[in-house]
Amino acid sequence: MTFIAPWGLLALMLVPVAVGAWLLFRRLRPPSGVPHPDLTHIEAAAAAPSKLRYLPAALALLGVALLAFALGRPQVDRDQPREQASIMLAIDVSGSMAADDVAPYRLRAAQDAAKRFADTVPRQYQVGLVSFSGVATIVLPPTTDRAALNGALDSLVADGATAIGDAVDTSLAALREGQGGAEELVASRILLLSDGASTTGLPVDLAARDARAAGVPVFTVALGTNEGVLPDGRRVPPAPEALSRLAEITEGQAFESRDAGSVSQVYERLGSFIGTVRVKDEITAWPAVAGALLLLLAGIGAWRLAPRLS
Repeated sequence: MTFIAPWGLLALMLVPVAVGAWLLFRRLRPPSGVPHPDLTHIEAAAAAPSKLRYLPAALALLGVALLAFALGRPQVDRDQPREQASIMLAIDVSGSMAADDVAPYRLRAAQDAAKRFADTVPRQYQVGLVSFSGVATIVLPPTTDRAALNGALDSLVADGATAIGDAVDTSLAALREGQGGAEELVASRILLLSDGASTTGLPVDLAARDARAAGVPVFTVALGTNEGVLPDGRRVPPAPEALSRLAEITEGQAFESRDAGSVSQVYERLGSFIGTVRVKDEITAWPAVAGALLLLLAGIGAWRLAPRLS
């Protein structure tokens, strides 16, 4: 929570000042008495029960505190759906993506999760696809055509090495083309899924700096388990370290998925995250209204609990 006018919170000092003044008044007030006491009148004027005696004052102080709090014009952060966004899916199609430790196999799990991701984000968002193994290729430029995206995802085949740095730069090129060649990209994200470390092409750190300079966070998903084995018996455990560093440099987020269910959950989570932007909402009205109601209740309580003579 932040405040638009934090100086207004100085009014909160009225609360301890009021309490101190009341205590001082109670201490200095001379004792009062009735010259010719009438027991009937004294009984009628008896004080309210001790538990309720100070309720009006407490409500009044709380009401003043809330009104003083409102003077600071508090605001809170909330997630608001983006109106427009461009997202590039960069999916590893290297030979290790044929491992079947993630059912039915890594690449198929990634394809299915990517389709669900595309259905999660708002329909007006443009989503494109880059595949990468030894080289990176733009399979589909950013588009709102989900049928074309699903067809492009189904066309992917696992084979070759892993060029993560090239995948990032190729995704940036596709995003720039969609924004008229702009150097700094607006409302753009890269979601990169891979199971291994980069083995060829542009160094990942250089590509990460390119993405950061363009203002494009890269969200990474490391797919697979240590039990990953190819049909020829070669072990292909995941290597999430480079992906975590890529996400960190670009101010994205890194995730790890060890089965088809978890990779789908990660994609669904990213869909809701990428599809929103943090905005600040002023909530001054809430404490102001609450404070006014408490002052009203304090007045009613003082009237109801005041001693009366009959």
